[in-house]
Amino acid sequence: MRLLNNILKFFEGVQEGFKSKSVEFIRVEKRELENVFSLLLFGSYIGMPAPPTFLSLELLPYVARELYVLGTTAERSDDPLGQIAEFFEI
Repeated sequence: MRLLNNILKFFEGVQEGFKSKSVEFIRVEKRELENVFSLLLFGSYIGMPAPPTFLSLELLPYVARELYVLGTTAERSDDPLGQIAEFFEI
């Protein structure tokens, strides 16, 4: 009976490990998709072709966080410590 409980605990630990890795991969993918989304909307600032204006205006409410990050990054552009803190989302 004890052996069966140990085996069960082992597989529960393996399952938790897979869950945590899966969640981390999803978080990284979400972050990358947000970056691509921002590049689509704000790419005109760096010379990329811009999407149609009406599309940008419809998507604007979904990028409020990105606009905040863009503003704080611009404010801290001369502060290297601020850039490191922004990278780690402190």
